[in-house]
Amino acid sequence: MRPKKILLLFLLIITQINCQKKIDSHKSIIENTSDKKLKLVILDSLCDFYKNKNEIKSIDFIEQYVNLAFELKEYEKGIRKSIDVHYLITDKFKQPKRAFQLIINSEKHLDKTNNTFLNGSIYLKKGATNFNKGDFLKAVKNYSLAISKYGSNDSIYKADAIYFRGQSYFETGAFFKCIIDYLLASKFYENLEDQKFFMRAMQGVINVYGISGFTEKAIAESNKLITKSIKLNLNKEFLSIIYYNQSNFYKKINNFEEQEKTLLKAYHYRTFSINTSYNYVIESSLSKFYSNSDLKKSKQFLEEAAFIQKNSTKNRIGFQEYRTAKANYLFKTGEINKAIEIYLSCLKIAQKKGDYINVININKNLYEVYKAKNDLKNSLKYFEFYNTEKDAIFNLKKTNVISYYQTQYETEKKESEILKQKSDIKVLAAKNEVKIQWMLFGGIGLILIFGVSFLYRNRVYHKNKNKLKTFFTQNLLVSQDKDRKRISKDLHDSLGQSLMLIKNNISNENKNAKDLLNGAIEEIRTISRTLHPYQLKEIGITSAINNLVNQLNKNCPDTYIFGDIDNIDGILTNDQELNLYRIVQECFSNIIKHAKAKSAKIHLERIQNKITLVLQDNGIGFDFSKKLKNPKSLGLKTIKERIRFINGNLVVETNDKIGSKFKITIRTL
Repeated sequence: MRPKKILLLFLLIITQINCQKKIDSHKSIIENTSDKKLKLVILDSLCDFYKNKNEIKSIDFIEQYVNLAFELKEYEKGIRKSIDVHYLITDKFKQPKRAFQLIINSEKHLDKTNNTFLNGSIYLKKGATNFNKGDFLKAVKNYSLAISKYGSNDSIYKADAIYFRGQSYFETGAFFKCIIDYLLASKFYENLEDQKFFMRAMQGVINVYGISGFTEKAIAESNKLITKSIKLNLNKEFLSIIYYNQSNFYKKINNFEEQEKTLLKAYHYRTFSINTSYNYVIESSLSKFYSNSDLKKSKQFLEEAAFIQKNSTKNRIGFQEYRTAKANYLFKTGEINKAIEIYLSCLKIAQKKGDYINVININKNLYEVYKAKNDLKNSLKYFEFYNTEKDAIFNLKKTNVISYYQTQYETEKKESEILKQKSDIKVLAAKNEVKIQWMLFGGIGLILIFGVSFLYRNRVYHKNKNKLKTFFTQNLLVSQDKDRKRISKDLHDSLGQSLMLIKNNISNENKNAKDLLNGAIEEIRTISRTLHPYQLKEIGITSAINNLVNQLNKNCPDTYIFGDIDNIDGILTNDQELNLYRIVQECFSNIIKHAKAKSAKIHLERIQNKITLVLQDNGIGFDFSKKLKNPKSLGLKTIKERIRFINGNLVVETNDKIGSKFKITIRTL
């Protein structure tokens, strides 16, 4: 057992050393090469390497990659990279300014591409940055641009943009526009069968009910949402958010018993790893709740909120709630001046962001704090502010109620008119249809019977034909591999051994003859290994492919081959390993012979129950369909048949600008 562990440790050390050598080699190429296309490929590899290691230095390589892509007029590559890494740089590396700058630089080149996903996603990321900064009007503008840019194939992203715009409208107090966006987004998500985000959109609608004064309706709809979430087995974070929002509804109607129950349920269901901002909002709210009855519990939850806040990204909602909870606790424990200082700071932020609900609550808190301090002048000042803002909210709620029922009435009225028109049309249509239905049904029935019969027989014929073709092709490949193995063995065991005997019988003085024999022996070994790779059994498929890459780099200096190869030993059957090795061998052979490529990249990756192999070069490319139909292109046909033999899937991308890219996916058990 111990020798195996030592061997594994040794192999791990060797792998790390080789990996570092490869990285150093990549960096050296970047510094010394004048081939900018090769530099772009190497930068992409380094971006992936450091990104997978979660190292912040990956940002430097990402920025270099994006700038070089734009310089080479590879606009889509640069824009896509900026979009793909936005979350990583903003949330994981905590560098939102650098992420935003990549988006701004990419926006300048949007007129160079017709890709609707890229056009829409740039504005989606801009909107997200604006929202996180609290600039909700700019967020609305950019989300609207994203919606207009996305195409018919980008439904899920368009739904996200509509949902996020609804959130932005909510923050600005535009509740009517907000509820329209939430309902529209929910329809998208429902059609896309995305239950999680459908529920989130409906939660948004419920929040608008609550803020608009429909508190009882908001509570009832929340209960329905909770029941549905549990039934669908959605994650605990979502339940936590629903319960937290419901606790605020109970607070509005002074039902403090239910407020406490729902807050504690929110606390129970929260998950630290998914959304830390909501976590310390819940702890902060619990601290506020218990400050009137149990200061010990209030302090406990405040300390938990402080710990989470310290170890997470500063979030606008969470941070404001935590600061007001802290001020509230200081007030209840007699540190009034410190409490006033925090309240005034929070009020300034709330006024700047247009967060009028917090403005009202903080004005009320300041009124109570100054009253406790016997500062009647300031107490009266903030009491008047509180009443003025509260009256404005009351009038807004009345307006929302009128708008809600008016909208509901108009909608019902229009639906009634539409239903009546549809009914009249149906009656007229029915009278005309009855006359011709029987004439059509007979003819259509006969056509369908003959058509289905013909299609079925044709399908069976072609299916059997394809099965037979595949059977013969696969048998031919198996027979070919057996012959190669036999010839390889004969060369190695018979001819190779005979040459070795001749070499040993030649005197040491005849050096030229010995050199010629050594060359011949080595050539026979190379031919033998090419015909049948015995190393597959000896060292495994992973090392065999690595050895093939090293051998090609040694023998073919005009094409630099590099890449990342995961360990896939023991996953495939012997036949699958042999066919995979032959595929790699044939692809590299084609690259070296025909592609005129300066570099080629191999990427072999195992993810869950599949293996992905990508072979890419920066050569002249070719017309895959045309070459495949060419009777002389046996190599491509063999590759395709071997992929079918191992139940794989092949995708080929090729043109004279990007070279060729073969992507092969193999399902494993």
